Amino acid sequence: MELKWFKKSELIYWIWLSLKLGNQNSSFQRLLELFENSPHRVYDANEEELRRAKHLSEYEVRVLLDKDLGEATTIYNYCKWNRVGILTYADSYYPELLGSMKKPPILLYYMGNLPNLNNKICVSVVGTRKMTEYGMRSSYKIAYELAHAGAVVVSGMALGIDAAAHAGAIGAKGCTIAVLGCGIDVIYPKTHRKLRKYICERGAVITAYHPGTPAYKNHFPERNAIISALSEGTLVIEAPIHSGALITADCAAEQSRSVYALPGSIEEPNSEGPNTLIKKGAVAVTCARDILKYYFENHSPLVDASKLRVGEQNSDFDNMILTELGIVSTCHGKGSNGTPAALLKKLNEELNDNEKQNSDYYAVPKIKKIGEQNKVLEAEVDQKEKADATQNILSTLSEEQRKIFDELPCDKPVSLDALCAGGFNIGTLMASLTILEIKGLISSLPGGMYIRK
Repeated sequence: MELKWFKKSELIYWIWLSLKLGNQNSSFQRLLELFENSPHRVYDANEEELRRAKHLSEYEVRVLLDKDLGEATTIYNYCKWNRVGILTYADSYYPELLGSMKKPPILLYYMGNLPNLNNKICVSVVGTRKMTEYGMRSSYKIAYELAHAGAVVVSGMALGIDAAAHAGAIGAKGCTIAVLGCGIDVIYPKTHRKLRKYICERGAVITAYHPGTPAYKNHFPERNAIISALSEGTLVIEAPIHSGALITADCAAEQSRSVYALPGSIEEPNSEGPNTLIKKGAVAVTCARDILKYYFENHSPLVDASKLRVGEQNSDFDNMILTELGIVSTCHGKGSNGTPAALLKKLNEELNDNEKQNSDYYAVPKIKKIGEQNKVLEAEVDQKEKADATQNILSTLSEEQRKIFDELPCDKPVSLDALCAGGFNIGTLMASLTILEIKGLISSLPGGMYIRK
């Protein structure tokens, strides 16, 4: 799609609104409804008019009364002179699937040839940065087949599986989208400068972060949520059990998207994540056809079965493609032995081998219900499992995130204003609350309130 520009006055107010509320915010949709879907009208609103929007917190009212357009104008000018496109929530090209997010981006920045994703089938392919040769070949092959059939391959342009997936789509001369966890002007990782150029030729790089935003660690869970929301389904290739790729899969499940996983050896750490997803109900995938067959069966015009057949015949991995794209194809071992289909068969045999082995694969052990005593025992086990799971999640938090979590009482919601009064930096606070919500530790409520789950 060609770069599309609004009238200067209109677009600057969209940027201003995203700066004031935070680009991923649950308040702006209701706010725009109250002001005729015009951020300009929000900008012109006085304090009395803003307070009529009962869902706004005191902090949000306060920041919306700051009418300085300096930063918004600077961002607008940067985008205009560097050919950075901007999609606002009101744009017809804005991806409709993002509407399923709890906090959809107010606007998206992009570079390249962004198609109308509302007329495409998007499949995200994600996995570990420390891929094996099995993961690299599988990621490339499946992404190649998806793209050749007409699907858009979405990933995060990270090292490892992400890069191999983008390479597969480019090798098939198909379309691929990279979702960044930083500003559109930041090259991250730096080694993927050349890959980014090719992605822009075959598709686009997009981000919800304003130009100049560094690649902070806490941005990536939010980036992962956008990757899954953009896609009809998410495929996890290789991922250790605590990998960020599994956060993407969790987001996909929460957004009612399909979750796919590539089976691997039960002795390979990188296959632990996908194998666990399969045991929890994810669709086991051994080729792109496993993902696209639903669309073929329903005669979708968005993918082409004959083109997939050609793609299957030509999707063998070629290391020269990665070299040409500037991708460092360092592999951490050969990975799983055997084909995905054979590995899936072996995984199923292992799962069905005997009850004792199976007990380790379930989140809650099976307990035979013999009388009320065993019902109490089962409840105790459930409670212990939940407590252990919560402790495991808490152990992954940063010191700042843990402090914010500890500030939230167990029995009542707390407002954003109250947390700000506790001395937390608003930027750090908003980012940390988002991560805590993604990890399932807290819930956001109307009016800028938060409560522990």
